[in-house]
Amino acid sequence: MFNKIATVALLMTLAAGVPSFAQGPGPTSGTGITTHDPSTIQKENSKYWYFATGNGIQAVSSPDLKTWNVEKSIFERGTWPKWIDSTVTNFKGHFWAPDCIRMNGKYYLYYSCSSFGAPTSAIGVATSPTLDPQSPTYKWEDQGMVVKSKVRADFNAIDPGLMRDTDGRVYFVYGSFHGGIGAAEVDTTTGKLKTDIKRVAGGRESDWEAATLVKEGKYYYLFVNNGLCCKGLNSTYYIVVGRSENPMGPFLDQTGRDLTAGGGTIVLRTDGRYIGPGHVGLLREGGRNIVSIHYYDAEDKGRSKLAFRELSFRKGWPVLEEKLK
Repeated sequence: MFNKIATVALLMTLAAGVPSFAQGPGPTSGTGITTHDPSTIQKENSKYWYFATGNGIQAVSSPDLKTWNVEKSIFERGTWPKWIDSTVTNFKGHFWAPDCIRMNGKYYLYYSCSSFGAPTSAIGVATSPTLDPQSPTYKWEDQGMVVKSKVRADFNAIDPGLMRDTDGRVYFVYGSFHGGIGAAEVDTTTGKLKTDIKRVAGGRESDWEAATLVKEGKYYYLFVNNGLCCKGLNSTYYIVVGRSENPMGPFLDQTGRDLTAGGGTIVLRTDGRYIGPGHVGLLREGGRNIVSIHYYDAEDKGRSKLAFRELSFRKGWPVLEEKLK
């Protein structure tokens, strides 16, 4: 099922005009850039950055979270890490759903690559000491594969999500349809997985993907998307959550139901112009919890765009406020 959705996603992305190599960088006011699967936003010096689905991986910067600039893609046109060719068949350079975290003085950019019509997918990681292409130290160096999938029973190796715990340990969640959502701890030196992968949500080819872990107080919150993305105005994506006192689960919803058994408390769904919201990322800054998502704009022919919500907690459960405070 997922690969049919992915095919639609590619066609929509190309039609909607996600920046390609030929278009090059350029400014866009507000959050109106056509963008899909935005990563966790990073702030380096006085500039904000996120990365998203696109040819070579879309890179976008902003001085103020309001005016955005499409920057040079991470991988040059027609080039990508060679290991992908022997791992993912028919890969053409269109990367999906990256995520970014800073460790050991470097930025680690995790990315997805997959093939249409088959469950063959892989997640890799590249590192750079800076996000700024104008810096003399700017250089993305690929560190190879993190995880892969081959058959439908596997966790489909796309949609990586990274979280640093309060003790400095880093956790990794990923997956889409197929075997559900997997979680593991990351070796913060290599950026690779250091523990076995555990299923924490979904399974049986149900519609779970785009997972994100958030720590607040004693709880770990697993945000995941249900429904179907990538169908523009007909997208049915919505965000659910479960919580646990362990980053590896089990994650239960407000009724006590495990997310591996179909549980999940809804925190955000289609509302007005915001069709099919998804792909949570969290930026903590100045005492605020700023959540980034993408949505399909009902007032702009279903184009996929970036939006923000304020994350708060009520009686131990997350709430995504309509606007930033």
